[in-house]
Amino acid sequence: MSVSPIHDRRPPGEGPGAVRREAPGGRSGGLLGEPRRLLAIVAIVVIGGMWAYAGWMILDLRRQAWANARHDAASLLSTSERALSRDIELYDMSLRTVADLMNLSVLEGVSPEVRHLSLFDRLSRARGYGSIFVLDSNGDSFLESGAVVPRRLNGTDQPYFTVQRDDAEGGLFIGAPRSSRITGQEVIPLSRRFSYADGKFAGVIVGAIQLSYIREIFDRLKGDSAFTVALTFRDGVTTMTTEATAVDLKGPGLRESREVLPWPLHLSVFLPESAIDEAWMPQTRPILTIALLLSAAILGVLVLLHREFGRREEAERQALAAQTELERLAATDALTGLWNRRRFERTIARCADPATRPDWALMAIDADHFKWLNDRYGHPAGDRALRSVAAVLITRAAASGGEAFRVGGEEFALLVACGPEEALRLAESIRAGVAALALPHADHPRGILTLSVGLAHGAWAPEASLQDWMDEADEALYAAKRQGRDRVCLAREGAPREPGPAPPVRLAAGGR
Repeated sequence: MSVSPIHDRRPPGEGPGAVRREAPGGRSGGLLGEPRRLLAIVAIVVIGGMWAYAGWMILDLRRQAWANARHDAASLLSTSERALSRDIELYDMSLRTVADLMNLSVLEGVSPEVRHLSLFDRLSRARGYGSIFVLDSNGDSFLESGAVVPRRLNGTDQPYFTVQRDDAEGGLFIGAPRSSRITGQEVIPLSRRFSYADGKFAGVIVGAIQLSYIREIFDRLKGDSAFTVALTFRDGVTTMTTEATAVDLKGPGLRESREVLPWPLHLSVFLPESAIDEAWMPQTRPILTIALLLSAAILGVLVLLHREFGRREEAERQALAAQTELERLAATDALTGLWNRRRFERTIARCADPATRPDWALMAIDADHFKWLNDRYGHPAGDRALRSVAAVLITRAAASGGEAFRVGGEEFALLVACGPEEALRLAESIRAGVAALALPHADHPRGILTLSVGLAHGAWAPEASLQDWMDEADEALYAAKRQGRDRVCLAREGAPREPGPAPPVRLAAGGR
């Protein structure tokens, strides 16, 4: 029988033929460790994918909220622009009506009441529209829509008077917002020129729309939304906002604007980012809650599976330990604790390779006159004696890195990797160690239990077969018996053998 060569010296239990098992964390543990790692990867992928999807949903909610805000801003701008343009056009229509009627000859010489009724009866009288004044070429008021006797007003210091006087084709002029000298309210002045029949400048027709009225219109249009509507004149100065308190129109948020053509007015709407966030952030709570609950559930299942795999690994470790223990017990002699004959046969077979046998020494050991000891003292005493011999063998084998075996009733063997001289010293130490115990043996010539040892070293017969090598150790043992026992005999290649019957096969069962 040929096996892999053995070069190292191993401690007891790890010598040639020792049974090796993978630790639970090795191959056998890896069988359970691989699904555990796979489960962890799957859990990470599932949880990561779920949170990625939740993040995408949240981002989509935010995108949709901003898209809705832009749509609402555009709608509010359109309706606000139409409302403002309509009021300007209605008021301008009143100014044109007065300008057209001023040149009617039928109004000359009539009473002030009739002329007032004829000029202003068809005017728009919406709330928020100011009185219309008619100023002469010197800027003094001589007609007013709100009273038959006009209030005194001179407009020569106002931009609308200068513009209308100097530009015959100026049309409607919208002046910068200002505080009315008549009512004290903030207004936007609107004016038109009227002329004599020959086209010369005759005066100015001027009125105003209150900013509070425009603010009311914008407030009604925006409703309960958080939008701020701002009206700006051509100089870029904000004239009016829908909010009573100051709003940071340059802060983070959504802003849209457009010109109110053809007028020198600019409309803009602003929605703070916080108001947009309020539209979508509350919707993220259910998403995050579901994601958290699912993540916790997955992690909980993962923990349970991890524990289950841990229990299985522990069960596998215990089963492996039990199997190892059973194998150890199957290979151990119950009485002495030494390796048994089965283990010896498996171990010695590994020394079959002639290339490695020169590193090994084999000792055949036998207790002298042991049958007589059993007959005199009884089997319990014999068992105690065998355990004492085994204790010496275990100690010496551990010190030398060898392995000791019980191969028969009182027959032992020791296999060790060492040189011939070291092997001889070890054999002598074993023999002397048992003799030093002085175990009583009345039927022994020395009165104590002794050992006979036969030593065969692989270096002495490197070409011999394994069976011949084992036979050499057995023959050396019987030579020690014939020479008086309590001694060590060597089996050397070519050494003469004493005549006598062939020794019984004792170690030969290690086989081929």
